[in-house]
Amino acid sequence: MARKKATAKRSTRKAVTKTAKKAVAKRVTKNRAGRPVKTAAKKATAKKSVVAESGQIIVKARAQLGNALEKEVAQLDKGVTRLKAQLERAIAQHKAQSAKKVATKALADEKGTQAAKNQASRARAALQAARAKVTGLRNQMKEAKETLANAKVPHKKHAAEMKVLAKFEKEWAKITASKPKRRVRRRTRKPAVASVDAPGKGTETASAPAAEEK
Repeated sequence: MARKKATAKRSTRKAVTKTAKKAVAKRVTKNRAGRPVKTAAKKATAKKSVVAESGQIIVKARAQLGNALEKEVAQLDKGVTRLKAQLERAIAQHKAQSAKKVATKALADEKGTQAAKNQASRARAALQAARAKVTGLRNQMKEAKETLANAKVPHKKHAAEMKVLAKFEKEWAKITASKPKRRVRRRTRKPAVASVDAPGKGTETASAPAAEEK
């Protein structure tokens, strides 16, 4: 009876120990399943995605730079055109005021009245204002043209770079398309060469059956 009781106790302890081990293994499995596993494949995928994302950012930045440069040149060109039109109108007004000044001066010299003199004085002041306006617009026109010329330099440079890059991409696509894929050749092991017996041994073994036949 004592032996049976001891055996039952040992079996009970073993069953409890197995149950506890299973519970611990389940908890460890759950904890590991909850954590993100970093494998070599995932790391390689992450690196590829970073490289692809960087390439897309560069392409987008180039396009944005080209659009910004083109927009800047277009705005400056419009400004030069607007100033040119204003300058032409100012020159026309200056010519008209110059003719008016000559006419009013001749009238004042002819009549000699105060009204004619006042009119000639007003025409002279208007001519000076028109001349100052033309001078100011010419200075603005000069600055605008210089700014436009400076803005065209990076715009032309970027356009040339994009043209060269497009040509390179086209040629590279042709190269990669025509290049055959390299086949991986597996090395096969050479069969082991059978060992050649010594000459003396071969003759002895061959002559043994002949002796027995005699």
